[in-house]
Amino acid sequence: MGDNEDLYMDMQEPNYWDWVERYNGKCDDDIESREEDLEFTRYFFVDYENVNRDGLNGITKLSEEDCVRIYYSESAETLTFGLHRRINASKAHFDYIKVQMPIKNAVDCQILFDIRDITKANRNAEYFIVSKDTDFDKAIEEFNAHNLKVKKVLEICKRDEPIKKEQPKKASAQSEKEKREAQVRSFFGQHFKKKEYKDHKEDIIQAVLKGETKQQINNKLMKFYPSETVSEIYKKLQPLIKDLPGKKS
Repeated sequence: MGDNEDLYMDMQEPNYWDWVERYNGKCDDDIESREEDLEFTRYFFVDYENVNRDGLNGITKLSEEDCVRIYYSESAETLTFGLHRRINASKAHFDYIKVQMPIKNAVDCQILFDIRDITKANRNAEYFIVSKDTDFDKAIEEFNAHNLKVKKVLEICKRDEPIKKEQPKKASAQSEKEKREAQVRSFFGQHFKKKEYKDHKEDIIQAVLKGETKQQINNKLMKFYPSETVSEIYKKLQPLIKDLPGKKS
């Protein structure tokens, strides 16, 4: 997945939730008939297709006040014997929801719909979406903005861990080198078309890439060309090396 922006925008359409309700045969008037949903203090909405059995780590530590809702589709509708034993050993209440809506990101939509539905009757409970999927992030922000305690976790056992916000990655030294090399090679192709330059293409490029001062670049070029030609090359290279320290002697 990964279409979180599209999913979030779809959710903002005025008739979006009504369509989901009609498809599932649910409506707001029916909330009172779902008394079992009102009994729990914590709800875990497991995107089983996304996290599989690892997402259910920790279920044996849950209590009767917890509800685990496992959402699955035809592509992920099997449980291992080990997981089945853990579910039987857990005190939590379990619901299994097979999602068959013919829309993109159907499981994600069903989870968000159910959270919206259940929170109308139980605003004080804690709600955990068990998934790695970033599709939920904007919706969670929206829930939180309305004072609903909704959080995404990778596994049930990590429910109490603080949310780690990913810091933007800084460009690595390696990527900066690659960017510089691409710049130099492109510059060479545009400005060094004579055969005498092309004969020493790599020598000129490496002189620019490895030279830490203007003098170093000049000295490297002197190994391959007479001083007159070096002066010509040096002038052409000015846009690339103007910020290097020193000057050619």
